[in-house]
Amino acid sequence: MKYWQLFMCLLFVFLNEPKAQSTNDTLKLKQLADSFFVSGSFYKAAIYYQKLEFFLQTETQKNKARLMVANAYKHQGNYTEGLNSLNTINLSDAPDSLIYNVKYQSALMSYLSNDLPAADAYLQQLSYLVKDSSFVFNSLLLHALVLNEQYKWSEAAVKLKMLNEHLFQFNGAIYQFNQHCIDSLYSNKLQPKLKSPDKASRLSTFLPGAGQFYTKNYREGIFSFLSLAITTGAMVTGIVFQYYFTSIFVGNLLIGKFYLGGVKRSEFLAEKYNYKKAKIYNDNLKVFIRTAFATGK
Repeated sequence: MKYWQLFMCLLFVFLNEPKAQSTNDTLKLKQLADSFFVSGSFYKAAIYYQKLEFFLQTETQKNKARLMVANAYKHQGNYTEGLNSLNTINLSDAPDSLIYNVKYQSALMSYLSNDLPAADAYLQQLSYLVKDSSFVFNSLLLHALVLNEQYKWSEAAVKLKMLNEHLFQFNGAIYQFNQHCIDSLYSNKLQPKLKSPDKASRLSTFLPGAGQFYTKNYREGIFSFLSLAITTGAMVTGIVFQYYFTSIFVGNLLIGKFYLGGVKRSEFLAEKYNYKKAKIYNDNLKVFIRTAFATGK
């Protein structure tokens, strides 16, 4: 239904607006798209920017329009369509400024949509493809945030130190202060001690409830162990009293359910534990980054 509405909207725009064949026409079309963007009608702005791109002549002009389309979708919160627009831009023999804009915006939208591996990949591509180091330095702040969310704190500290040197190398007091803060905040002592989901799974595999104990969910660990113990005891009792089929069938069914459920649950609890611990730590890091670099930049 959404794609049908998009098609009808595009059809209406292209058929009912005058053809933009002159410079004056394209200027009016851009002004109209800009007015929608300023008023917060980002979906309409994206549609009109797409029409503007259709009528423009040079590839450079078309690429600028595609960036506008992506920006409108980004502000709308439609990161999928924004990335699709960016992917239409050909970066072969493109200048560093265009490569930077495409890769940085792609990384930003991936970060906002919580696709952290994709955001990291776009930023790595940026640092590899862009030759002008000033553009790369502009991406370090975002890269540090992405690495923090992936629990790659040591790598994030390296990015922030590079940014600190770039911004404050001629201001010794600020440079030294930021350097000290980075070393302190990213020290091994302050970094949260995370739990391994694989280890939690292995522990629950060999001893039901052990994985939950490992993630400090003691009540769930006790419940998981007792559930299996009671079910196993009931099955044995049933066999003793010669209820063979019922005891074996129902017992195996329940034991398998509790056992496999406990293993999967321990993995989930480890990830939940990591998320809570990392979120508190990352929130503190964001406050420092925003204070030291976002305003300073």
